[in-house]
Amino acid sequence: MSRPSKKQKPNYEPEPSSSSSSSENDSDQEESNKQENIQIDLEARSLVDTDHSAILYFLEQSFGNSIKKSILDPNQLAKQLITQQSFGSVFYQPSDSTTDETDDDDDESPVLGVCSLLPFDQQQNKQIHSWLLDKCSDNGQAKNILHDTRCGLFINERYMNIPAEISLPAIRTLRLEMSFELDYWIVHAKLRLNTSDTSTIYYVNGEEEIFQQYSTLSIDYNPAQSNNNNEWTHRRRIIFVSTNKLDEICSNIEQKLKI
Repeated sequence: MSRPSKKQKPNYEPEPSSSSSSSENDSDQEESNKQENIQIDLEARSLVDTDHSAILYFLEQSFGNSIKKSILDPNQLAKQLITQQSFGSVFYQPSDSTTDETDDDDDESPVLGVCSLLPFDQQQNKQIHSWLLDKCSDNGQAKNILHDTRCGLFINERYMNIPAEISLPAIRTLRLEMSFELDYWIVHAKLRLNTSDTSTIYYVNGEEEIFQQYSTLSIDYNPAQSNNNNEWTHRRRIIFVSTNKLDEICSNIEQKLKI
């Protein structure tokens, strides 16, 4: 059974740079619409079994087509996120209070995003540990962190045009809910690079650029791509963030978003 809904209704004005893609195959539409953020009231609740399809979608959005050729099993990861139960949130648009729908109907509202974390090591969620070691095989510092410290993969996904303002209360709630200590959060950021000027980098989730600013190190890789347009190309960035930087990161996100 799910825990009671986490009633969080951020009041915001949309930021142009904080929208998220819906999938790799929607990249052309994303680039044309990425500044058209919408204004919407969102609430958060715990993950439940019926969220599996939505969580699976967001995991595939995060890793792109490359997940189909990797050791990662998105179905297993989605199940793990749901069974954790004690922490993590999904976002949804609440029903109009003027209707006769009950609180139970909240669970039937479309899931618009997810914020959670998958702790991993050589015993727990081994597929994440092995996948990251493969991606970071040429970086000795990254391999040392993965072998010698307690890490968690930060899952931070939402639909295109849901602004970054929802991220701050979600991150703060996630930190409060976690009953265990970690040394590092691993952020898997989606990037877009302008093909005519590779110095122009667009973070699909704008708040993840702030994680990058406080990172210990980061490693880029190119995912399998099926439908790039002529202006933008996809990239992923694995960002290692020490948990002792999370307070500063949250403060910086708050300042940037002016919440």
